[in-house]
Amino acid sequence: MWSWGKKIDMKKLITIALAALSLTALAQTSNRVPEDAVRELCEYMVQVYPQATLQDLYKTCYQDFFGAEHMISDTAAVRAYLHQEYIQALEWSKHNNTDDLPIMEPTGFRHRCMRMFLHYDWSLMDIPEDVIFQSFLQAGKLGPVHDNWSGEWRQIEHIALQSHPEWRNEELQALLHQAASNNQAVHHSAAFREAYHPHYRIVPNK
Repeated sequence: MWSWGKKIDMKKLITIALAALSLTALAQTSNRVPEDAVRELCEYMVQVYPQATLQDLYKTCYQDFFGAEHMISDTAAVRAYLHQEYIQALEWSKHNNTDDLPIMEPTGFRHRCMRMFLHYDWSLMDIPEDVIFQSFLQAGKLGPVHDNWSGEWRQIEHIALQSHPEWRNEELQALLHQAASNNQAVHHSAAFREAYHPHYRIVPNK
């Protein structure tokens, strides 16, 4: 208990106060996202995917943050789905121009994972389908970066809308906030799917 009759050591008191402030600041900024990296990601998206929306930014950052865990429940079913999707994507690429589409790209701004696009025939690089599948399973074991995806998404959104105010959409933003608060994934936007026909698997970036 503090005694008012006790002589105050101001130097010690100031040292304690500064230490407390430092700890508070550290707690508030330990999960702060790097603004330059988020801006760089946004610029990449608008250059490569002009039809992308804030929803598509959410998706790549979510994949980067969580890995592929949310996509893997039944490995046999996932393997069968990958095979079917791979065949369909290769067939689609035969009738559509994919020259401007990447065959691999990093997720989010941390680049913990890569997207391996299935419109590319990976056997040309001696990478069999099963290698893609096994790598996808490894991405499912990464786990989240920390325990506050909702707070991280709000930071990303703030930076993104400063850079690209055309992405503002109050209804969509509210839906994404709700998804983030529940650690939920989202699909690509309808505009993104229509323009780029995205089919890929998430694999670790190593």
